[in-house]
Amino acid sequence: MNTRGLLIAIGVLTIAGCATRDQRLPDSTAVPAPATQQEAAQQARDYRTQAQALRDMAERRQVEADLLSRELGPDDPGVQKKRRLAQELWDAADETENKARDLRGQVPHGMMQ
Repeated sequence: MNTRGLLIAIGVLTIAGCATRDQRLPDSTAVPAPATQQEAAQQARDYRTQAQALRDMAERRQVEADLLSRELGPDDPGVQKKRRLAQELWDAADETENKARDLRGQVPHGMMQ
């Protein structure tokens, strides 16, 4: 699956997840409250998986930007675009990891994750 397809898949999964949860979220960074501790553990795992996928994509964009920079120079618009995309992906990964961390706080310490 290409990067665009993966981004679309992550977006669809995120939208689908939001559509099935409480619609009264106060802001876009709030994590919906899971009904059970098992759901909280599963959601935390899902968010961690998404965060890792976003980090992987960001790392690839950064490598692409570095290679392109060697050929075209650091001021090339294509290089700058890839660097911006990499930063946006890193930021999205951090936000997703924070959501996972919030959910992990709702899981008892002795519970298997």
